[in-house]
Amino acid sequence: MAINLKIALIIMTLIYVGLMLKKIREKKMQLSFAIFWIISGALLILSIIIPNFIEDLTKLLGFEVPSNMLFCITIFTAFYLIFNLTIKLSKEYQNNVLLIQEISLLKKRVEKLEKKDKDIEGEK
Repeated sequence: MAINLKIALIIMTLIYVGLMLKKIREKKMQLSFAIFWIISGALLILSIIIPNFIEDLTKLLGFEVPSNMLFCITIFTAFYLIFNLTIKLSKEYQNNVLLIQEISLLKKRVEKLEKKDKDIEGEK
């Protein structure tokens, strides 16, 4: 790989990681999800700096072909992210149900108070 391409890829990856850190500071992204993106950026930089990093990691993990390892890691990572998002979605659904119940109770209480207030005004 040409040195110019390596430098360009490293710069783009650093910008990418910097944007992730900025989103974390702005509270637009949760740290638990951003960690994945930051780690992927760090691995990308490692694979750019160390020429045979992917091949060596493939042999170490017992895969025959680097593309098989990358697909496997990608699929498991996608499953992990989908699982986490499903958990968060379930929690938000439960929170919405609780909020709807609380609003309904408050609405009923307000209606009772308004009726009581009208009855008091009607007696005067």
